[in-house]
Amino acid sequence: MDKETAKDIDKTLRDAFRSVEDAIRLVQARCSVEEFEFFRTEAGRVAGGITLLLLPLWEDYPDIAPEGVVVSPSKRGKSKR
Repeated sequence: MDKETAKDIDKTLRDAFRSVEDAIRLVQARCSVEEFEFFRTEAGRVAGGITLLLLPLWEDYPDIAPEGVVVSPSKRGKSKR
């Protein structure tokens, strides 16, 4: 994957992650505790999945990782994907 594609995917997935966070806050503000706890658990799974998609991008291109995130260099090599 080339760097420009990785950057576009990174932006799209980070936007999705923020949307999940926003949805959690919305449910917390407007729904019952039970609904919120269920939603937060499931939304956490979604956010975790997004992170699993982002990590290989950040390993291949550490300079696109968020500030403060330390990633190991890719062992797969960019050309293999």
